[in-house]
Amino acid sequence: MSNNTDTFESFGIGFQNCVLQGLITDRVFFEKSFETLKDDYFTSDAHKTLWTEIRKLFNKYNTPPSYETVKVEISTMPDGALKEDTIEVLLDIQTRVNRQEIEYAKDKSIEFCKNMSMKQAILKSVDLLKEGRYEEIQSTIENSLKINTEQDLGQDFFDSFESRRQVHTRQTIPTGFPLLDQENILDGGLAAGELGVVMAPTGGGKSFMLVNFGYGALAAGKNVVHYTFELSESHVGNRYDSRITGIPTKELISRQTEAANQMQRFSGGKLFIKEYPPKVATINTIKFHIGRLISNDIEPDLIIIDYGDLMKSRRGYEQKRFELESIFEDLRALSMEIKKPIWTATQSNRDGFNDEVITIDKVGEAINKAHVVDFFGTFSQRKFHVGKNRMGQANVNFNIDMKPDRSFIDLNDDVPTGFTTTDKLSNLLNGTNENKIGSLYRTYKDGVNG
Repeated sequence: MSNNTDTFESFGIGFQNCVLQGLITDRVFFEKSFETLKDDYFTSDAHKTLWTEIRKLFNKYNTPPSYETVKVEISTMPDGALKEDTIEVLLDIQTRVNRQEIEYAKDKSIEFCKNMSMKQAILKSVDLLKEGRYEEIQSTIENSLKINTEQDLGQDFFDSFESRRQVHTRQTIPTGFPLLDQENILDGGLAAGELGVVMAPTGGGKSFMLVNFGYGALAAGKNVVHYTFELSESHVGNRYDSRITGIPTKELISRQTEAANQMQRFSGGKLFIKEYPPKVATINTIKFHIGRLISNDIEPDLIIIDYGDLMKSRRGYEQKRFELESIFEDLRALSMEIKKPIWTATQSNRDGFNDEVITIDKVGEAINKAHVVDFFGTFSQRKFHVGKNRMGQANVNFNIDMKPDRSFIDLNDDVPTGFTTTDKLSNLLNGTNENKIGSLYRTYKDGVNG
């Protein structure tokens, strides 16, 4: 038998009648309760039967039923004590007129359902604790708090045109690459709640690219938090030193005074570098650290994760691709929750290792990683390819100029040499440079026109 704290027993039968009446007469209350009110919360079979029939009728006709509809449905039940008790309860709730009692029952039942959701999550967490599945505990608790009782109708599209222009302006963090930040690509950079990913083969420069994104934000006066799971904090710091000063990493010590002077002249945002071992940090690790920064009056503008593939999923998966998909879904959710843009990286598969232009289908292990992101760029030693872009144009290529010793990367327009076959022929025939084909063509043309 259920504990009376797990049911409406302590509230009494009259309270349960009021709850059922509210479900039939108040659509808003019905919608709030539909997903969370369990049969087992009622203490009599008659009340349970009524709630079951009300839900069945709603699922069939997509609208809360009336008294008459429920009465007809109950009348088809086999004769017996349950049928009689159910009809008696239905008649009682149909004639109840004390509005104060009904409103009280609606409020209390919603509160009860929320508390029960939390209680069940805590009990489940005890089992997770025994099994050592620590990272699932927080998500279980968080999900229990997501009972949806919101009744907002949403945005009236045509009436809210002006407000959308004001509210929905993206507050972007620049990448520092003019070609990426231009209006038709990222339109200023990544904005709050957006996740950007760059992909390259092993040793292809993913970490260098992320340092350059960090530098671009710092140069714009923004605060950056750079998480590293592969390189040490000092190693990443040296790369930023080189990118800011232009001094090769290996010469930073021998040119220490020069480097220090240039660092002092750099007027940018704050940079925090935090190191975690590979496959140790989860999304909660990042969330808690960001919380500590904010509690110390350090407000990040941009989060860099170097890189997502090296994080640990909050949920354990036997197959690596499911774990990676989960990590990138969590990163997107985190960017939306904390309202900060996040840049991270991922690794391409072996097929993309020798490609001049690496396309999005070369994602290593799990192609679904690309489905949840807002921007997906790939790069080889020569080409940067915009594979997916919710902010603007995609399937665009740029040339890459990379100087690893200085942690420097630049992008420039991918202007093809020679253009089309027609253009090439035109250049040969009419070009300013003297060539045998052009000379013969002009002699022939002059002869025809003469």
